[in-house]
Amino acid sequence: MLRKLTRAVMSTCLWDPEEEGISWALGDMRFLTVSAMLPGVGEAAYAQVFSAPFASSAVEVASGRFAPRGAFAKLPVSARKRAGVLKGLGLTLAPQGREDWSRDLPPLDEAGCASLANTVMEALVGAFGWDPGIPLQASVIHETALGEAEAFLEGLRPIHVEGLLREAGLEIIEGEPEDDDEAPAFLVQHGAPLPFQVELTDPVEEEDPPALAWHYGTIAFSLAISVEEGDALALALALHGLTRWARVELPEERRVVVSRLDSVEGVTPDGLRAMLDRWLEELTAVRSRLERGPGEVEEE
Repeated sequence: MLRKLTRAVMSTCLWDPEEEGISWALGDMRFLTVSAMLPGVGEAAYAQVFSAPFASSAVEVASGRFAPRGAFAKLPVSARKRAGVLKGLGLTLAPQGREDWSRDLPPLDEAGCASLANTVMEALVGAFGWDPGIPLQASVIHETALGEAEAFLEGLRPIHVEGLLREAGLEIIEGEPEDDDEAPAFLVQHGAPLPFQVELTDPVEEEDPPALAWHYGTIAFSLAISVEEGDALALALALHGLTRWARVELPEERRVVVSRLDSVEGVTPDGLRAMLDRWLEELTAVRSRLERGPGEVEEE
């Protein structure tokens, strides 16, 4: 069973559009759905794994939401033990408080796929009491539902943002934080050694299954600049005068932050690219201003 599941995970997470002769657009992905059934319970749990080409993967494990009412009480594992097992596997609970546990992963190789398959098995057995003697129901789906003119109606997933950044040829220095209290964020290098951050906020409640991952309704671009004491206000005023799209703030005495927030519910792929283009335009202007040094800031 584990070998079969590993092969399914590999077919989900190790794919090359060029090698397979398929086209790929921003928002397309491939995902694996696995249902674990129990006698007298129905679907005790399900797991999902999804990825985009050359990008991060993600896994989600949840109680079977298609099981009959009262099925959770029939599970052979208590809610307390289930939480302990899933936390031990590095999975975190959805912010909406549902029994959806997930984990974001870096781009996987074959060994990573084998480890992920093992995590799914351990979650289904240890957290939900599934018996490996009962066959799993699984399917791999290649989703290409988002065309250039269609919108991310439910908001963005982190994997969409990663695809956007990689498509633009940007270097991702750090991926999403694992801290439960932090929003998904990417630290990105753009030319000179002045990284900026792309963050997703405002989780969107998903009503219809399957819930492949949390969607987010807002994207935030930001750039934090450390300066010498006394230079922050002058620099902030100078940057405010040249940025047309971003806002400039002084959260601390020696720190200037240039940022922009946009709603991404209903945005098209082209609209998302335009957001990134505008931010890179602002970032170029900010960097040019910084290269002139604090001396010129004071003169202005």
